[in-house]
Amino acid sequence: MTQVTYRSPTSDDIVKVAAEMRLADVMEVAASHGHSPIDAVIEAVKVSSAAFAVIIDGTPAAVFGFVHRGGMSAEVWMLGTDLLTRNVRLFRKESKRIIDSWAEQFPLMHNFVDDENEAAKRWLTSVGFKMDEPRPYGVGRLPFRYFWRVGV
Repeated sequence: MTQVTYRSPTSDDIVKVAAEMRLADVMEVAASHGHSPIDAVIEAVKVSSAAFAVIIDGTPAAVFGFVHRGGMSAEVWMLGTDLLTRNVRLFRKESKRIIDSWAEQFPLMHNFVDDENEAAKRWLTSVGFKMDEPRPYGVGRLPFRYFWRVGV
């Protein structure tokens, strides 16, 4: 049986996820911030109020978290590997539980997603986020969608 656990991301987790990042996530961080995969994961963890590594059967599969800049909202983010896609049902259930718990603290969670990142958009809608129409965003000025979730 597949086992999903969570922990504070270690240096090894960050390196592994960056090295095996899904192509759509690689393209998204390049278009949004001009980052390489390793720079994107390091920076995201560094600025986050909380960050976690997703470990599937002992292998780092993603790093995710949120940035709280004050008030009642938080910017949520996740960068992952194809291991997430191969275990999507289990990860969706677990991540919805986590997102629901964050919603108790932050009634508004939001961020932007590359309109080409189909796996991320499917995951976001499956855990309760809504999305605007695509608009130019980031250093690449490519189509991104603002996504948000209000309440539990």
